Amino acid sequence: MISKLILAALVLTPFSQLAIAQETAGLKAELRLLAFSSDITVTEAYAHDVAGPADATGVKVTIQSYLNHDFSSLVLRSRKIAFSTKPDRASLTRGGELVGEVALPEGGDSSILLFLPGKAGAKQMYQVMPIPDSKRAFPAGSFHCTNLSNLPVRLTLESQPYDFKPAQAMLIENAPVQANGHSAMRAFAVKDNEWMKVSTGLWPSPGESRTLIIFYQDTLTGNLRLQAYDDVPPRTAKEQATAKP
Repeated sequence: MISKLILAALVLTPFSQLAIAQETAGLKAELRLLAFSSDITVTEAYAHDVAGPADATGVKVTIQSYLNHDFSSLVLRSRKIAFSTKPDRASLTRGGELVGEVALPEGGDSSILLFLPGKAGAKQMYQVMPIPDSKRAFPAGSFHCTNLSNLPVRLTLESQPYDFKPAQAMLIENAPVQANGHSAMRAFAVKDNEWMKVSTGLWPSPGESRTLIIFYQDTLTGNLRLQAYDDVPPRTAKEQATAKP
């Protein structure tokens, strides 16, 4: 069981003021909340708009261990959200009740929020990483990969290499495949100034669906690991128009 991670500093989009029209109408965000591992024991939380009124009640959300089309819908004044274990806003400052905080990326109102083990001594239980989830940012048939280790990583699919710096994310579209629809996968990490093979396997093409890949380091061994989550196809415009959170 994964108990801790060594996380490179995540570069999140800086918080910025919304346009006047957005502030008036409110920003509608559609969020899917995903637990990195079984160590994430909080399965329900309350989402609070950081710029919302002091007497506002948090919106109940579910942190799942898998990805499907279920999402939580929030109307926000800002892109910064805080999660707590209680619906009242005061829970954000009470000891032991702050679950996590995140700034949603600019340019898209649909995101996957990945809940990762928290840092020792932090006031919040978990770190929260946003992943753009629009059809354009994460299209069907693609791999969305993020390197959360502090090591340079190289992923090869068949003979095609993809290099990741620490904290770098990359969308891989149209990955090369064999006749059986699978890619020969090899993963490498730099150790003692040399590329060392750390994982091999066969990856099936996502087809019309998508796959989320996370590279991380196990703090007990320092070895590079990877975690994969099978996702569903992006919702169509009709599904988006008729969907209910």
